[in-house]
Amino acid sequence: MRPTTHGMANDAVPGVFRRTGGLQWHARVLRCWRLHQPFRDEIAEFLGAWRPDSTGLILVGASAGWFLPSRFLSHFSRLTIIELDRSAPFFFRLRHGAELRRAGSSAEWIFGDFVSRLPPLLRERGGTPALFCNVLGQLGLERTDYERWLAALPEMLDGHPWASFHDRFSTVIEGGFDSATGDRGFPNPRGFVSELPLDSVRLQQLGHQGVWIDHGTGELLPAGVPRRYLPWRITPKRFHWVEAGMVS
Repeated sequence: MRPTTHGMANDAVPGVFRRTGGLQWHARVLRCWRLHQPFRDEIAEFLGAWRPDSTGLILVGASAGWFLPSRFLSHFSRLTIIELDRSAPFFFRLRHGAELRRAGSSAEWIFGDFVSRLPPLLRERGGTPALFCNVLGQLGLERTDYERWLAALPEMLDGHPWASFHDRFSTVIEGGFDSATGDRGFPNPRGFVSELPLDSVRLQQLGHQGVWIDHGTGELLPAGVPRRYLPWRITPKRFHWVEAGMVS
């Protein structure tokens, strides 16, 4: 299944209440903080291996940076954050402000849809790396033209080091999930690395049953780029496979 497209191809409008973020997202993250800790650890390990040679970094859809390690962000003296959630800067400062101040790092916020804001920024700042923060797999919830835009993204980023972690598949687990034994045929998931995109066949090989939503990101990373697949229990009943990769 593919996510239902409720938005149109025109740009989304910034605000504090959003379908894919905003205040309700911050409340969920804080409520599920312990549940999300393994996923935060996986992201920290993934980003710990990414060291682009640059003093600046473009963050796309970082929200409050709940899943980003402050130590990673503090490697860059200038952060440029493209975001639709106008409440994000407040929570971002709570999460990362102290360490970024100690490191002398600054954060510039650009409020708007990254589909229109990112291309001119890339042209203006040639070679600046970009990090997509679990945003590309949500594009289908915002735009009817998301497939065309995702297909054009690698070429748009040519000349820029970039990395992304994004939803690949998601499902609802009936009755919840037992981290020790799994639930109703859903095994305890473990992360893995593959040079091939995760698809429905591999899901079956992993023993995953049920109805899965395909977030349309299977062809996003170029061929030959190692893909890291991270299990994420976003709620006790909702599970996501998140794909992560970095492109030189």
